[in-house]
Amino acid sequence: MALTRTQSQELEDLYDAKIKAHFAEIRVLREQRNADCSKTRKIPTELLATIFGALDCDYKHWIVATHVCRTWRNTALNDPTLWADFTFLPRRWIPEVLARSKTALLRVRHRDPQGAELTSFFDYIVEHPERIKILEIERGAFVNRLTKPAPYLEYLSVDTEVPFPPDFLGGLAPRLKTIRCRDLPPEASWLSNLTRLDCKQVCLEAAYMSKLTSLKLGWGWAPLDATGRAIECMGIDGLLSALENIPSLQHLELCCPDGAAPSSRPAPVHLPHLRDITLHFAEPEMADIFNHLSVDNIAKLTTYWRPPYRGEALLSPAMIEPACRFFERCYHDGNLQYLRLHGNWSIEMHRFMGSTRVHTPVLLFKSLQITDVAGMMKLIPRCVPRIFSRRRDYGPEPPLPLTDCDSIEELHIESGYDIFTTDAVTPYPSLRQLQICDMNLALKKGFERITQLKHWIAQRSSTSKIELLVLRKCNLSDEVIQSLQEVVLVSVEP
Repeated sequence: MALTRTQSQELEDLYDAKIKAHFAEIRVLREQRNADCSKTRKIPTELLATIFGALDCDYKHWIVATHVCRTWRNTALNDPTLWADFTFLPRRWIPEVLARSKTALLRVRHRDPQGAELTSFFDYIVEHPERIKILEIERGAFVNRLTKPAPYLEYLSVDTEVPFPPDFLGGLAPRLKTIRCRDLPPEASWLSNLTRLDCKQVCLEAAYMSKLTSLKLGWGWAPLDATGRAIECMGIDGLLSALENIPSLQHLELCCPDGAAPSSRPAPVHLPHLRDITLHFAEPEMADIFNHLSVDNIAKLTTYWRPPYRGEALLSPAMIEPACRFFERCYHDGNLQYLRLHGNWSIEMHRFMGSTRVHTPVLLFKSLQITDVAGMMKLIPRCVPRIFSRRRDYGPEPPLPLTDCDSIEELHIESGYDIFTTDAVTPYPSLRQLQICDMNLALKKGFERITQLKHWIAQRSSTSKIELLVLRKCNLSDEVIQSLQEVVLVSVEP
């Protein structure tokens, strides 16, 4: 007997209801299984929230975290601190995320507060600055609107040329310790507890400078006098006098101005806590500042040198001698055994932590054309390289320096080729390990290079045998690797 249209529809609805009921039961069973069998079910909610807090602030990661299970989702949704980061958050998310953050302190990083959602959000910030912990913005008009106290603000970054208004933050920001900006007023009560400053225009005589532990004055910075006017030319003596008034300074990054007059100070400026120094030089003569500065112990020294223009003399070891003497005088730790060379433009000495294979940069010369690596090394007898890492940048392959250095036990070659000659002379007499990274030996000349490498290793067997060849990202076939194993133990790493 044929069903009528109404009867057929009723039967379909009945089966659909049963199917939905079964799916609902399956969903409940899955939730129970996840809750009862999950290896993370015994983790306290507070600890789970702390783990979530370590996630990257990218909202895509949060989508994954909140869809693992009901416990994870409830934990994430109910912890306001996990929803307090507004780092380039999609605008459509802002109202919901702001509601979930409840009263938690906010971390706000938005370059351009435009659009309906962002305008509304920044209106909220203006009315409730007591909720801001970190604030990074670049709109000058918004800066002028921040006239209420911000008692919990710790970090402020303002990328705008609009000066701070006299009533900025109502003059009260007791926890504000770090500022990155274009310029600062000579005096302001909201700067009273400043300890870290990255600025383009600043009065070096300001009272708030005395508490700094970190100071960065990048390219194009200009010193101001007590009235806020730019000082036309500040010599080395002026810089040293300013640094002398920052006794707690630990980190300094400074671009030394062009044409500054040499120092005539009778005694060097002593900064006992200064450990990390980065200096940019447009003129080699400005390295004279090292002759008038002393610290108790240096942890890291970095210098940047303007590359010479056509027709100018290349930097020689003598030009960086003041920096080397300063380092030798002030560096009191050891293990400077890792030497790294980037083409002809950068040389680094790292502190090597022995069996852990960890190395940290300590002495770095950047952006200079190196013509005499051996001459530079003679200026720093404290550095005795055991590991030599060399990376080719662009241009023709330069020869390997320091080939007669008898302390080098490991040689690391990156992005280079045609460096293994067939000469009878054996370079690096103490060499025991060779590492080759990011060198495509499977190209047209691959066979020739492999043959050359095998011969270079084999001829060392009688005087200085290579015990291990480590290959990383070299795109080699199993056949080629087996061929290399005829002369040396090979380790292939991804």
